[in-house]
Amino acid sequence: MGTLRCGEGTDPPVAAAIEPAAGNDQNGLVNQPLADPLVVLITDQNGDPVEGVTVSWDAQGGGSVSTGSVVSGSDGQASVTRTLGPAPGEQTTTASASGLEGSPVTFVSIAIDGTPGEGGIAITANPPVAALTGEVFDPSVQPAVLVTDGSGNPAAGVAVTASIASGSGTLEGNSSATTDAAGVARFGDLGIAGTGSHTLEFTSGTLSVTSSPVSVSALPPEATDGEWGPLVAWDIVPLHMSLMPTGKLLVWGKTDVSDTLGVPRVWDPSAGSPTTALRIPLDTMLFCAGHALMPDGTLMAAGGHTRDDAGIAVTRFMNESGAVTEGPNMAHGRWYPTLTTLPDGRILTMAGRNQNGMVVRIPEIWEGGGWVELPGASPVDIPYYPRNFVAPDGRVFYAGERIMSRWFEVDASAAGGRGRWTDGPSHIWPNNREYGTAVMYEPGKILYAGGGGHSTWAQSPDPKSASPTATAESIDLNQSSPTWQSAGSMAFPRRHLNSTILPDGQVLITGGTRGGGFVNIDPGLAVRQAEIWNPATGQWTTLASNSRMRVYHSVSLLLPDGTVLHGASGDAMAGTVPVPPERNHEIFSPPYLFKGARPTITSAPASVGYGQTFAVATPNAAQVAAVRWIRLGSVTHAFDMSQRANTLTFAATANGVSVTAPASANLAPPGHYQLFVLNRNGVPSEGTVIRVQ
Repeated sequence: MGTLRCGEGTDPPVAAAIEPAAGNDQNGLVNQPLADPLVVLITDQNGDPVEGVTVSWDAQGGGSVSTGSVVSGSDGQASVTRTLGPAPGEQTTTASASGLEGSPVTFVSIAIDGTPGEGGIAITANPPVAALTGEVFDPSVQPAVLVTDGSGNPAAGVAVTASIASGSGTLEGNSSATTDAAGVARFGDLGIAGTGSHTLEFTSGTLSVTSSPVSVSALPPEATDGEWGPLVAWDIVPLHMSLMPTGKLLVWGKTDVSDTLGVPRVWDPSAGSPTTALRIPLDTMLFCAGHALMPDGTLMAAGGHTRDDAGIAVTRFMNESGAVTEGPNMAHGRWYPTLTTLPDGRILTMAGRNQNGMVVRIPEIWEGGGWVELPGASPVDIPYYPRNFVAPDGRVFYAGERIMSRWFEVDASAAGGRGRWTDGPSHIWPNNREYGTAVMYEPGKILYAGGGGHSTWAQSPDPKSASPTATAESIDLNQSSPTWQSAGSMAFPRRHLNSTILPDGQVLITGGTRGGGFVNIDPGLAVRQAEIWNPATGQWTTLASNSRMRVYHSVSLLLPDGTVLHGASGDAMAGTVPVPPERNHEIFSPPYLFKGARPTITSAPASVGYGQTFAVATPNAAQVAAVRWIRLGSVTHAFDMSQRANTLTFAATANGVSVTAPASANLAPPGHYQLFVLNRNGVPSEGTVIRVQ
């Protein structure tokens, strides 16, 4: 065996990585050196220090380093002294070593404009480089300001005020903030109304500092009009449509492109074309059935089609996976019934025509796993899709289509037995609002818009005399003696229109025809302009126009991203003339989606109880001006049987908002709701689905 001499069989260590060792995140006065040096560590692949590696240093944002090149010592470290530049705020320094992992290393320092003994101020986060007028800045670009005392230490509990330093705009949002324990005042919902270049000034006592410029642009036209997307093809006229808790759509029509049974489809909007949607084979036609989402998120469909004006008695339960369960038949076939989810989770079915084409006067209630007739309601004749809503006192309010609205009590007794009607107030418009649309936009508050008909259900000798109306009415069932009040008029008369509650509390109106008769198929009389009604002001605003005529059998449905799907129309007859089938939909993006950054929800509970306070995590806590939820929709024939909304009370927390659910199921029937947080401009987050039970 040979003798191993000193140095034989060993190689010098090879540098592999560079990392910061000390000196990052320091504060210092402008034009002065930092208190501590900036230090990096050079190591080999085993993490051991490496000597003799050249490190290049460079200062950004002004100021200098003590030397531009340093060689690591026996401890693997290389260091410099950093002198800050004259501009207050963030200044960086980089340390680079060629070929090493982690290169370059960046050190961040905050230069403070101040005088020893008097304290200082500096911007640690500037506002955005560019923004829209009135936009609430995203939390990632909300300004932050550091204030220090005369010794250079963070000054906690100090008020800082923001204002416009240059530019002709107006500063919006909360312009005051208080420094935290680290001496930093963080602003939460600032924005600038105006256009052009602006700078902000931040003041604390005698100290002040000015931000970098913000270029503010005018809002695009879509912020006033909204915007329609392209046509999306279906192989059916998707005239029955429900949003499921997973975000999938459960949809069916009358026929498909081959004129065969238009069986239900389950479509995932994130997974390709609707023409490839999962089909649910059924041997019955659910066309003209009633449907509503049950408390557990299952869709109940009851009734359907044997021929025009003649229904079937079947009951089907469907979920978003395509599973179908057959339930007990109703006592009566129903064509055009309405299903209503009640506060205790039972389902009421009302109206429609039976297998013989006769009006069904006896409602039924789904309870105990079966249907039970309510014969006390028999004197009232409602043939088609009643616009029914659960009122704040737990009764069912029939808003129309008839001139007289009514109250219905499921469990009360009348002369004929269980179920009782009570007369309610009559509409202002003197005719039936046939194929008008109604929506409960807040508990007990209903908007009824459009429609067209006669003072009785009997047909006039000239059906074209049944002209649509542009008028709208509202009612507040929370009042002791509620009456219908004028809600102004739309820009266009409409029949076969749809109403959709939006996250900002407004109501969107889409589609319809201003022509007379049951359905007018003159494309020139189709109303393509969307309109929006603001409950706070009672005002109507005309928005952008969609591309297709959408009249009889059209639908509109709120999606979780805050857009509205508007589609279908036709697959029907107007007397002896076919209504053109629209096997497609298009997406409407409301104006609020063009007003700048949207709030976000990062987490929320899957389910809550009535009256429960629950946490919703959002980085926009300082910006949240409203929290609303809207029940998942289930729409057909100008009426959404499931949607309704609540404005929820909330309080800001460190990590989001603390929200309180409605106190009772009368105010929010059990089931799944899309929860939105909104900023002061009414810009909503995307919806998060929460079940209340």
